[in-house]
Amino acid sequence: MIKDNKKIRAMLRVGLFSLITFCACTPISGMAASTAELQQAQRVFTQLASQSMVRANFIQQKQIASVNKIFKSTGQVVFAKNVGVLWNIQSPVQADLIMTEYALVQKTANTQNKITLDKSQYAAVANVFLQLMSGNQKTLLQNFDLQSVQMGQGAMATWQIRLTPKSAMLKKLFQQVEASGGQYVQRIVIHEKSNSITTIQFNQQRNQPQQLSSSENALFQLAK
Repeated sequence: MIKDNKKIRAMLRVGLFSLITFCACTPISGMAASTAELQQAQRVFTQLASQSMVRANFIQQKQIASVNKIFKSTGQVVFAKNVGVLWNIQSPVQADLIMTEYALVQKTANTQNKITLDKSQYAAVANVFLQLMSGNQKTLLQNFDLQSVQMGQGAMATWQIRLTPKSAMLKKLFQQVEASGGQYVQRIVIHEKSNSITTIQFNQQRNQPQQLSSSENALFQLAK
């Protein structure tokens, strides 16, 4: 049980970095980018922020520099605009990580922990993520610098973005974020302050079903 609890706490930290990356994959940025790059980033931001429901599978690998070891986790993620984000972690442990504008909840079959965001160091991270998905561009621009944008042509064009944090809180967490995708985010690489690297690969992205299930709704209610 102690070993499982340690794994779950590690998954909570990993989940938080995953949420950071979602918020970091689309913001438009400040002085570091050219006008053309800003326009391209605006297209990416508008495209991703227009989704009211996104469901996907994920594979996450975290390479911890201090121990030269890679930790892998898999599961499913649900983003519901104006509601929050649900990470259903399926391996190496089974757990749910629920985030809303009010709280972050970690739930397993036997345990449940709740962090009220206005009283937590994670508030800045949670707020940035929620502001992105709600289209709060003004606040996002206060937190990130866009370092580069590459974008293909056509309706199925893919894109790549590299971002660096501006806010003191985010600078304590990571050095930069690299994200790529098409209609949806497909891959995110987070270079953390500790020199650890987190890579998240998303697949089978979809926007159906549009409605949350009763069990999903119940989980979101825990973070109200």
